[in-house]
Amino acid sequence: MMPLLIFFFIFSSASCNEENWWKFTEIYEVYISSFKDSNGDGVGDLKGITSKLDHFVDLQIDSIWITPFFESPKNDNGYDISNYTAVDPVFGTLADFEELSKEAKKRGIKILIDFVINHSSDEHIWFQKSIEKIKPYDDYYVWKDPKGYDKNNNPIPPNNWLSWFDGIAWEWNTKRKQYYLHHFGKKQPDLNLKNEKLINDLKDVLVFWFDRGVSGLRFDAAAYYIEDAEFRDESLKKLDSKSKLEFGFGRDAYTNKYTKNLPESYELIHKFRVFIDNFNKIKGGNKRIIVIEDYADLKSTLAYYGTEDHPVAHYPFNFELARASDFFTSASLHQLITTWLESVPKFGVPAWNAENHDRSRIGSRFSEEYARLINILMMLLPGVPSIYYGQEICMINGVVRPDQEKDYVLLPGTTRTRDLARTPMQWDSTLNSGFTSEVKTWLPVQPSFWRLNVEIGKNNRNNCLNIFKDLSRLRKTRTCKYGTFNSFQLSTWLYVFTRNLKEHDTYIVIMNLGTDYQMANLQGRIPNLKTFLKVLITTENSGYNKGDIIKVKSKYPPVFVMRPLSAIVFLNGLSSKVRG
Repeated sequence: MMPLLIFFFIFSSASCNEENWWKFTEIYEVYISSFKDSNGDGVGDLKGITSKLDHFVDLQIDSIWITPFFESPKNDNGYDISNYTAVDPVFGTLADFEELSKEAKKRGIKILIDFVINHSSDEHIWFQKSIEKIKPYDDYYVWKDPKGYDKNNNPIPPNNWLSWFDGIAWEWNTKRKQYYLHHFGKKQPDLNLKNEKLINDLKDVLVFWFDRGVSGLRFDAAAYYIEDAEFRDESLKKLDSKSKLEFGFGRDAYTNKYTKNLPESYELIHKFRVFIDNFNKIKGGNKRIIVIEDYADLKSTLAYYGTEDHPVAHYPFNFELARASDFFTSASLHQLITTWLESVPKFGVPAWNAENHDRSRIGSRFSEEYARLINILMMLLPGVPSIYYGQEICMINGVVRPDQEKDYVLLPGTTRTRDLARTPMQWDSTLNSGFTSEVKTWLPVQPSFWRLNVEIGKNNRNNCLNIFKDLSRLRKTRTCKYGTFNSFQLSTWLYVFTRNLKEHDTYIVIMNLGTDYQMANLQGRIPNLKTFLKVLITTENSGYNKGDIIKVKSKYPPVFVMRPLSAIVFLNGLSSKVRG
């Protein structure tokens, strides 16, 4: 038997209100192109989101993050912005956003948007003026002279920095006769975030969207905001073979000491935090927040919390579940969770992410059954879960032929693009799963839509959608908001955690992470275990039903069977209802 391990984590018991909504919310990522098309052009849009707001009410989702809908040539599907305060016509109009904001507010739903400031599009007017050296825009981007010229009089890049998308991180501009930096695509020049005039312009962008009802910002690519002032060459990591230099354009082969997670980047976000906190004090209403995207190591990620006296973001996403490519054992899952919870500062709130527009869906990385386990885990852990559109129905990656691809960046660990994880939302069994009335969609609908969609999910008691709804309801209880979290390893594959709060119901979650039957014995392993447990939530493959009663304490240790990749959420005891 594995030794018993317990970890306690308690939130402040302050009541949930407009000031601290962000501590208890769920963030649902709406990938706008794929969520809902309202006008029959085969691409999702703002009116489409508005038409589906009641879906979030049904799910008890409190906040949605909408991916970029700003004016853009879409070389990176909107993450290359050419106008920060204009809505791209493909997605609608500014009036459409204002209507969405108004209707969301009626339903108590907060809206978060992407704040993409590491780079803009090369079609942004700022960049065009920067090329012309028109002040003050001449210094709005990171420009450098060549290191020199080769024997054919071709310019040599300033250093050996690499981008994530396009090999060398420097692009020569023949008109300005300088290189510009791009940590991502060639058409995404890096902004010079040391320029105070630029920072003030970006603050004006924030005010523009805050005035239209935005409650939060996801700071995109936060790790790369500031680079080494001396532009020193990166050093190679120790490599097994030269071939590793070519994988992912080679960037992972370097230490990235001078291009990623510099202290100045955190300080820049702190300045935005101060600005936003002051805006909150002046304007009142719901608190506006900062959420961070950075696939960093533990130390670098935790630094985004800052300190109580010097706050940075409200929280960074924890991407360990999103990066997972191997099946968890109870020990490895316990370690992942407890390491993070022990590391988050006492004033901080954990935020979990398992799927997003840059990562393969859980059901495709592992199995549809595994996706259900991860949903249960994320929704009942302390903190804030980030839910990718379709995750509530356990959507899997789409089937996209090479000739149908729109993206050019590969999904991590695959030879295919990120389009696989971006196919249209599956609403019902009608044409194109109810995503659009058009015959052709911007990406093809997943072929399994006829059996895996929202409408069908409503009619199956223990399927992914209804499990998700039950989890959302359970998250609203005081136990899950403010209670302790205890983690246990029953065996190599049986993982258990509990949520407890004095004078409130206790919940026991047991998961079989393995692909074999497991015999579960909780007696003597779980503190304050009652004689009878009541099934509150169960995966449809568990063999149990909601409301079943299981006896787990007796003179002779009782056991019950856990089917492969199944999970059950128990009420510890037999109270008549789940108390809030």
